Amino acid sequence: MSDLNFILFTFSFMTTTIILMGSLINSFEKYLPAITSQFVRYGKFASKEKPILQFLQVPKSWFKHFYVYSSLLTLTTMCYLTFVLVFKMEVPPLVYDILDVVGGSLRQTRISNSTAMLALSLLTLQCCRRFYDTHFVSIFGKKGRMHLGHYLTGYIHYTGSILAILVETSKFVRNTSRDSDLNWSDLNIIDVIAVILFLWAWLHQYNVTVIFANLRKDKKGKVVTEAHKLPYGDWFTYVSSPHSLAEILMYFALTLILWGNVTWLFVFIWVLTNQVETSLLAHWWYKENFVNIPKNRKAIIPFIY
Repeated sequence: MSDLNFILFTFSFMTTTIILMGSLINSFEKYLPAITSQFVRYGKFASKEKPILQFLQVPKSWFKHFYVYSSLLTLTTMCYLTFVLVFKMEVPPLVYDILDVVGGSLRQTRISNSTAMLALSLLTLQCCRRFYDTHFVSIFGKKGRMHLGHYLTGYIHYTGSILAILVETSKFVRNTSRDSDLNWSDLNIIDVIAVILFLWAWLHQYNVTVIFANLRKDKKGKVVTEAHKLPYGDWFTYVSSPHSLAEILMYFALTLILWGNVTWLFVFIWVLTNQVETSLLAHWWYKENFVNIPKNRKAIIPFIY
């Protein structure tokens, strides 16, 4: 069995790809073939050129799909953890085998069961709320498109995020010497602060989703347009992409909770690089299309950048 951590490798590859492609698009887009920008750009700041490979473009509303997937996956994982850690169900050898394959045969225990349960609870909360957002709040334009690769990346992200937690969790590492039960004394003040940070960002991300949706409604709540408008309010006072800022803060909070989990660190780096690139593209798009954008509004970091 290989000792390669495929989860870490996958997130490293995605991070490297977004850094390289993002750097090229940010600096040399006019010299690049259209297919390059069409892979990264989507929605309102999608490439203006006609897609070269039309069949690789899917509706932006398909975002709904991987929140159906991720909410079901996280809920199922939480139920399984509850049976294993609370009701003492034995972990079958097949589960260890699968985790050894994706996380490497040399994987080690780096986080407690309580830490894993807390982190997965928050991740489940986020996925379920995003399911609600995309199905009952967000209003997707009929012409909004994204690259198939972007769509598939969503499935990889949520599958990999859950596995990144499990592969270094005490109960799921073979022959671990650490406590295999739930022990809430493993949690500390940093975990409490991280939970508060997560919930704060979680709430603001929902507020931003509502603001986006209301831009396309009249005062009676009826959808009257699919046009893009300049949003105001909440964290839009400070940045052009507050939803991305909230995403970064939530994953930073999870990283604090999962501190020591090497595999998860690469999940966070991927989220950080991806959200920063998306925020830059959105900020430049707003500045290009709205002359009345507040001059003090930054891309992603309030007052700074």
